Amino acid sequence: MAIDGVKIIDSDDGHDIYNLIVERYRDGTSIDTIISEILSEEQNFCTDEFYTEIYWTAVAYSLWKIGHLPEDIKEKALDIIGKGAHEFWLDIDSKAPKQRQKVLDKLAVQLQSENPKPLKVRKSKTKREPHFRVGDVLAVKFKDHYGAIFVSEVDLSPRKIEYHLACTRLLQADKPSMNDFLNSQISCRKDNTNFGIDTDCWFTHKDLGLLLDDLEIIGTVELYPCKLWKLAPAGTLDDIYNEITDEPRRGRVRLIDTYELVKEVIQK
Repeated sequence: MAIDGVKIIDSDDGHDIYNLIVERYRDGTSIDTIISEILSEEQNFCTDEFYTEIYWTAVAYSLWKIGHLPEDIKEKALDIIGKGAHEFWLDIDSKAPKQRQKVLDKLAVQLQSENPKPLKVRKSKTKREPHFRVGDVLAVKFKDHYGAIFVSEVDLSPRKIEYHLACTRLLQADKPSMNDFLNSQISCRKDNTNFGIDTDCWFTHKDLGLLLDDLEIIGTVELYPCKLWKLAPAGTLDDIYNEITDEPRRGRVRLIDTYELVKEVIQK
């Protein structure tokens, strides 16, 4: 982990924690959910006392910034601050411990009073409806071929809508039917009893909207529990084509019949 300075969010971990809390808050996620999510990551962040200091001070600072700092998290952070800057700061720079302590002392004062100017949730000017829903099966029209994909996840919040499209390996001259889709193959791995989909095209609402003339819903399915093992930002029709024709990676990744992911065909 990179340590770029002594400030609360100057480290990679501190920066990630701040962004997670603030962005989720601005997206309209409930405070209880945000706190539950970040506390569930405690063991991943707190690998030793140094990183524990970074984790709890960053969590407390971020929640203070949005004006929703619970008493128990405040007390936990103050307790760690009271122990002083961790000795590992000396390994980073000879002046770092003293500089870090000043930052911690300032944070302690902040945490014991309400933030007079907390960050606000941005209100969306217009309510947007998603182009597609999870489980929608889409025929994709390329120049000389058709592909078949489905919507594996939709991230819907007041500020944004994002889509994850899972691409089967089907590529044919005629527009695919639901039977073609079900009998196609897809890059996938097994995560215990759940499937891990190893294909993804991650679109923003705006970028996917530009492709609607080339996308057609041919059916809807209910999927078995799945995880996304691959996240791949996309923005064009070529990105979908390249994902369809990409060779599956070696190792645990394999091609399975797409129908194995389908619990029920809802609409044909």
